[in-house]
Amino acid sequence: MRIILVDDEKPALEELTYIINKYSFIELIGTYNNPTIALERILKEKPDVVFLDVEMPEINGFTIAREIIRAEMDTIIVFVTAFDEYAIKAFEVNAVDYILKPFHEERIDLTIKRIKNISKQHNKENNQKVIQKILEIQETKPINKLPVWKNNRILLLNPEDIIYCTMEDGKTVIVTEDERYITDGKLIYLEEILKQDGFFRCHRSFLVNLNTINEVIPWFNNTYIIKMKGIDDEIPISRRHMKEFKKLLNIS
Repeated sequence: MRIILVDDEKPALEELTYIINKYSFIELIGTYNNPTIALERILKEKPDVVFLDVEMPEINGFTIAREIIRAEMDTIIVFVTAFDEYAIKAFEVNAVDYILKPFHEERIDLTIKRIKNISKQHNKENNQKVIQKILEIQETKPINKLPVWKNNRILLLNPEDIIYCTMEDGKTVIVTEDERYITDGKLIYLEEILKQDGFFRCHRSFLVNLNTINEVIPWFNNTYIIKMKGIDDEIPISRRHMKEFKKLLNIS
């Protein structure tokens, strides 16, 4: 099975590469963070499978998918997305799968198994459905949700319900007032997804929702700790992030 990976985010591309390389029967023939170059290589190499990030500059994953289908290639398309509910619903097409960021190895393993069971003819027959789904997606207003796994199901969290995210024992923990969700992804992914919703990286191990801060308390060495609404946790602010933090909250 010959595979190409396309993602403009280097950390995401490296993590997906690491996971895919665990499969001995897969030949990884290319990884690209430039979508324009990636499209050229895909059309030339004609891989069996392409993993495509949806949100990329210049040429997004949907555009690349349409070009693959127009070229009448047998390539199976797997979309990679950091969000949304609309995308999850739209990708329920037999010839196409989707993988959510942050990556979950069990989910990727399920995708690989599905790919092995898809025949070339079946893939061709469904490609026109894929094009229609892509058009529907591009006309749909995105809903900013954060997908997490719990009890073998995908839950979609509203950003405003998240109090903070942190790293514990190599895992990313997403904290709400009532629950703690553990994911295999990196904190940097969540920072990218949630920054538009008022989240701030106050420490290398903490990403906080600025809208849920209740108190800012002076600590030692000119640093501070913050307390959040609804929970008792105390979160440190590193000195390197202090200036930006004060500016965001208008603290003199």
